[in-house]
Amino acid sequence: MVKYFCLRTMNYLQYIIFAMFSSGAFAQGDTIPAYPREGFRTPLDNPILLAGSFGEPRAGHFHTGMDLQTLEREGLPVYALGDGYVSRIGVSPYGYGNALYITYPNGFTSVYGHLQGFSEKITAVVRKEQYAKEKFAVEIMLKPYELNVKKGEVVALSGNTGASGGPHVHFELRDQAERPINPLLFGYKMNDDVKPVIGALKLYPMGDKKYTAEAWRTALTLADGSYTPKAGLIKVNAKSVALAVNTYDKMEGTTHTLGIYDIKTYDGDSIIHEYRVDRVSFDYTRYVIAQVDYPIFLREGSRSFHKCFQEPNNTMPASYYHVYNHGVIDLSDGRVHDVRIEVRDYNGNLSTLRARLQYEPTATVFKSKNLGYNKVLAPTGDNVIQGDGFTATIPGRVVLDSMFITYTESTSSGPAILSNIYKLGDSHDQLLGYFNISIRPNAIPDELRSKALIVWRTAAGGTASKGGKWDGKVLTTRSRELGSYYVMLDTTPPHITPVNITPGKNMRASKAIYMRIGDALSGLDDYKAYIDDKWQLMEMDGKTNTLKVILPHDLAAGEHTFRLSASDERGNKSEYTVKFNY
Repeated sequence: MVKYFCLRTMNYLQYIIFAMFSSGAFAQGDTIPAYPREGFRTPLDNPILLAGSFGEPRAGHFHTGMDLQTLEREGLPVYALGDGYVSRIGVSPYGYGNALYITYPNGFTSVYGHLQGFSEKITAVVRKEQYAKEKFAVEIMLKPYELNVKKGEVVALSGNTGASGGPHVHFELRDQAERPINPLLFGYKMNDDVKPVIGALKLYPMGDKKYTAEAWRTALTLADGSYTPKAGLIKVNAKSVALAVNTYDKMEGTTHTLGIYDIKTYDGDSIIHEYRVDRVSFDYTRYVIAQVDYPIFLREGSRSFHKCFQEPNNTMPASYYHVYNHGVIDLSDGRVHDVRIEVRDYNGNLSTLRARLQYEPTATVFKSKNLGYNKVLAPTGDNVIQGDGFTATIPGRVVLDSMFITYTESTSSGPAILSNIYKLGDSHDQLLGYFNISIRPNAIPDELRSKALIVWRTAAGGTASKGGKWDGKVLTTRSRELGSYYVMLDTTPPHITPVNITPGKNMRASKAIYMRIGDALSGLDDYKAYIDDKWQLMEMDGKTNTLKVILPHDLAAGEHTFRLSASDERGNKSEYTVKFNY
């Protein structure tokens, strides 16, 4: 049964009028300084060849560095760019994996991610912290000039740790405000004469059709040096439109698809919008969902349609320039508008799209949209949606633009779900920031309350834990995705599977013990390995959930006991014990 609990009482016509005339905050480009173009050496010896570019769209974020290829192997020396000091060291099974931060006298910091390991003096600092905390994953903050390095000093070896898809070095440069900057602004050179590719053009109806008509896309042809729509002159049944282009970059010597650097949009001879990738703040890295058509990105294998316009709550700084009318093209004069979109990579290689647009009331390009909805999320104020045992409070600032969604409640057909299922829009719909959710589940025995959590149903139909804390009889959490939410219990401990050890096996030739651990719902919280009740250092590969326990070099001959314990986020524990020979 669908229940209607809407705080806002405006009808659809009132809302359209509100949306058309309300003014959102639109970001303009702030000042990008002239960064030093000399003084820093390259982080690797081999020429710069990219597997990923700065600012390219990724799932839920912009890429904040350049991925430097390492000849498809690990173990290449990684160098300090100049004289400086190690300011931070990170070790994690996920994210950047083994990561190193070096700060220089000019205030900039270089970041290296996915490293195989660190130099001897840096490793000593890491080991001291790991043994003191009896944890593999550590985050170490050092004082200025506590651990100094020299320009050209080997500080690490390239690797494939953390959330890396293959051997490479993730390389960043950050300013004193911890904002990642395009490293190419520091004078690094690449051999690249390949132009960006423009694959398709998408048109969005604006004005009075903005929320009532579907967007439309067309394929392109490349002739005489320019891309043009296969449709030729595009007549549209909307007095104003906005555009997006499916575009990406390529580079000599690699098959990787890269992000673009600059997109300029012209109406005739007038520039109306420019997007340029010079700097990304971590406060805005999630605004990738504002820059690209994110539902397409999720549904079509990370295909990036870059918007050549700005929506009401896209306030991302240092990215937009020459913005006129938010990038929206006014076609109400009925004339043919010659539109040009120029796409460049950092080396200046240029691709151009030319399109001719004209307003024609009888055109059929924009089809009417099926507006089956019962809730409106506005980009201002607070959006509160309440149901039977459910409340979602969505700040308007995290809504990119007005969203028309359907909210439903349904009962569960199985015993594993301990609440109604609350569907709040579609799981492909993402928000710019967090909103609060509270669910009152069915009666849960006191001894099981600590095992309860809120679950989100993913776009692929799986489940993802969103955790949750109790507030009386209500379980609360926060999320950035719309979709279905409900309560489950996690009473299943993590699974532990031995890989190369069996009872009584002689492990002298193996050098290390390998185990696989994981958790099906709430996720791993902690894991510890012991030999004869003495804690052992482990290496965890988050991609394969494989633990590597290096056998101590001074381990005595004879029988020993290996023990591995693991716990998940809801306090469920597992333990595996085996005796082996050495």
